[in-house]
Amino acid sequence: MNKLTSFSKVNFTCDSCRREFYQTIAYSVARDWEEFEENYTYCGDCVEGEERKAEEESKVKKSKKWGSAPINEISENTQSLNLDKRSLRKTGRVHLFATRVKKEWIEKLKAIAYEERKHYNEILEKALESYEKERKSHPKKTF
Repeated sequence: MNKLTSFSKVNFTCDSCRREFYQTIAYSVARDWEEFEENYTYCGDCVEGEERKAEEESKVKKSKKWGSAPINEISENTQSLNLDKRSLRKTGRVHLFATRVKKEWIEKLKAIAYEERKHYNEILEKALESYEKERKSHPKKTF
C-alpha cells in the first residue's frame, strides 16, 4: 500500500467500506488538498485493517515453511527404539560426523541397527573396533 496522508475533513465516504464519516480523519495517497478529491479516501478502521494484514503477511513471509515431516522417510532405527530422551545417559558423543555413502551401504547399516536395536553410531563404533582388532592381528595386511 502507498504511503497515506491524513486529512481533516468534515465529511467523506470511505472508498473501501463505503461508510460515511463526519468530522473525522480521512486517509488518502494524495499529497495535498488539490489532489485529495482525485484520489481514494479511507477511514481509520480500513487503514488499520490493511496495516494489520500487511504485518501478518510480513510475519508469514519471514517464517520458514518447513512443511510436514516425510513420514515414509523416518528411519526404522528411530521408530524401533522409541526412547525418551530424558532417560538416555550421557554418551560423550558431541562431535558431528557426516559423509555421503551408497544407497546399498546405508540400507545395510539400517538393517543391522534395526536387528540389533541400536543407533547407527553404535554400529559404526563397533565396526571401527573390529577393524582395529583385525589390523592389530594382521599388521602387514592392507585392507
